[in-house]
Amino acid sequence: MENNIRLGKISAVDYAAGTVRVVYHEKDDAVTAPIPLISSEYFMPEVDDMVMVLHLSNGTEAGVVLGRPWSEKNKPPEGSKGLYRKDLARSPGEAMIRYKDGTMTIKAAKLVIDGTVTVSGDVTAGGVSLDNHTHTDSMGGGTSGPS
Repeated sequence: MENNIRLGKISAVDYAAGTVRVVYHEKDDAVTAPIPLISSEYFMPEVDDMVMVLHLSNGTEAGVVLGRPWSEKNKPPEGSKGLYRKDLARSPGEAMIRYKDGTMTIKAAKLVIDGTVTVSGDVTAGGVSLDNHTHTDSMGGGTSGPS
């Protein structure tokens, strides 16, 4: 293939090697050799995902997957100016990092932090503020908040 950019569908995935094979239905179902993805992250596409591929002029073996374009089957989960969103699972919103207007949201079924955590602001869990909550004593009277 000459130096060009093509749309194709993933026909096979080698998760360990980080490569895929791409089929071009409009080219008599021609299938590429294993080609890598351009990425500094690990999130492999799946079979039948549409991808954009750059083929280099030095042979059919030379090519890289540039990414998955937005399409009817791969729509953005949301969109607005100033929004950064990274979905970490195949289902949008299942696990993600989202930043907009000074607020960062991290969503996952379970979050594990391996290391020391320092928080300079208030912490709220279940609607209860760590800085401003109060306790009742065992005799029914109130106590002061945290000091």
